[in-house]
Amino acid sequence: MAVFQNGIDVSRYQGNVNWSQVAASGNEFAIVRIGSSNSGGLYVDPYFLQNVNGAHAAGLRVGAYYHTYARTQKAVADELSLFLNAMQGLQLEYPVFVDVEDSSLTSLGRAQLTSLVRYAMDILYQRKWYGGWYSYTSFINNYLNAAELNDYPLWVADYRSTLGYNGSYAMWQYSGSGAVRGIGGACDLNYSYRDFLPVIQAGGFNNYGPSGPQMESVTGYSLVVFNARTEYFYSPDLNDVVGYLPIGRYPVTQRSAQKYNGYDWVVFSYNGTSYWTAVLGDRNRVEPTV
Repeated sequence: MAVFQNGIDVSRYQGNVNWSQVAASGNEFAIVRIGSSNSGGLYVDPYFLQNVNGAHAAGLRVGAYYHTYARTQKAVADELSLFLNAMQGLQLEYPVFVDVEDSSLTSLGRAQLTSLVRYAMDILYQRKWYGGWYSYTSFINNYLNAAELNDYPLWVADYRSTLGYNGSYAMWQYSGSGAVRGIGGACDLNYSYRDFLPVIQAGGFNNYGPSGPQMESVTGYSLVVFNARTEYFYSPDLNDVVGYLPIGRYPVTQRSAQKYNGYDWVVFSYNGTSYWTAVLGDRNRVEPTV
């Protein structure tokens, strides 16, 4: 198969990524970890939103993945409840992948584990996210019924020089020890063989519905800017910057009904003109006008 794009996947373990350098080194997409679980329970990766927005700003297409440890349908639903909330308002050009590879799941048997992956796919598609699944060759061959998951794109991990998986797949993670400019330490390297974006857009998945956030008209609220690093915008696009907003109070005319690209948005009036900004707790807030 012909390679469509080259890319990487990242999580908190890569720390702060210089996405401009990642793009300049020839990478065209990034799959970003949403979260996982540990002894403290489920958690959202603290670098998730930073990585999504940084990769997008550098011109990369972006997808997401999460590690599953779910052994029941309830546990699958609990994982996705947290992780889909973290993705609220984001537009993604690649699928949301369920990473199923943990050894604790093998005792479930092929049929049950495959059923849980399908259940995760059902939830993702019901919520209008374009879902896929990730695992490595030997895990798939020994613990999953891959034929029952052929309706969903597979991202397969196999670090041999030639991919040893014999089933259908859409992406290949071919290295777990890549060196990429802009990232300190190793990261995973991937080939994508499919352009997912047309299907995602046509189906209205991954927030590729009507452009922009759904806004509600409001009165009696002010945008309070207390940090001089508050940027404001001509549109709800982080690249469409006007400049930095002076510290002060500004009348709000509209608020977003839900997050868009990971943020709550407001439309406010400044010098007789309407502008947009994202509500960021360390820079500004919205409060009732006194």
